Amino acid sequence: MKETFYRFDTPAKICLLADIHDRDFSEITASLKVRKPDIIAVAGDILGNVKFDIPTPIMSRTHYALDFLTACAGIAPSFFSIGNHEWMLSQKDKDIIRSTGVTLLDNAWVRHESMVIGGLTSSGAVAYEKYRSGKSEEYPRWNYFNSPQRNEPEVGWLGEFERQEGFRLLLCHHPEYYPKYLRRRKLDLILSGHAHGGQIRIFGQGLFAPGQGVFPRYTSGIHGRMVISRGLANTARFVPRLFNRREIVYIIPK
Repeated sequence: MKETFYRFDTPAKICLLADIHDRDFSEITASLKVRKPDIIAVAGDILGNVKFDIPTPIMSRTHYALDFLTACAGIAPSFFSIGNHEWMLSQKDKDIIRSTGVTLLDNAWVRHESMVIGGLTSSGAVAYEKYRSGKSEEYPRWNYFNSPQRNEPEVGWLGEFERQEGFRLLLCHHPEYYPKYLRRRKLDLILSGHAHGGQIRIFGQGLFAPGQGVFPRYTSGIHGRMVISRGLANTARFVPRLFNRREIVYIIPK
């Protein structure tokens, strides 16, 4: 695992974590204790591959996810937004997440000192919630959870969010949402993951990312006001991470 440091005009030292996928987190907490961020932003995918037939609450059946969130909250104020691997979370699951001490941002925002911190929920989680509540008759199968032709994130609340005074920080698991939904909004910083750095990197270019396809643009680094983590684990069973170390990102005030 590597530590990556970016300078950005932010009022706080921020640690960005993404895509841990229910793996051991001892290296992560060791880094956090040394680097001492002011806040920790967990931008989705604390869970691994979740099957449709697993009953809820899912969080009570995880190996590391709850302890990971608890550890983060014990080090610094921590905020978590929902990624595509959290598509099946029930209200009970969300209560369990809140019990760890992290702030769950489910298409919502909160104030923290001079910052306003929001979390844009993955469209797949929104689609499944609509199906489960009876607001949609279509069962949102996994193969289009990241397809913009079938699902759209709920962005209506962002209008109020971007009108708030203070440094507007948005956790958004999906970097591919940036050009369509976020680029023109009055947001100071957007934190993302999901792309796993493009899985295989050659000459600084990732080869594939869900929602972007081959030779994706948004897999790592700074893109305008968006910072992307390469992620902390791998869920692709047959495609290893190559030339693409796991990454913990620190954003340091200028």
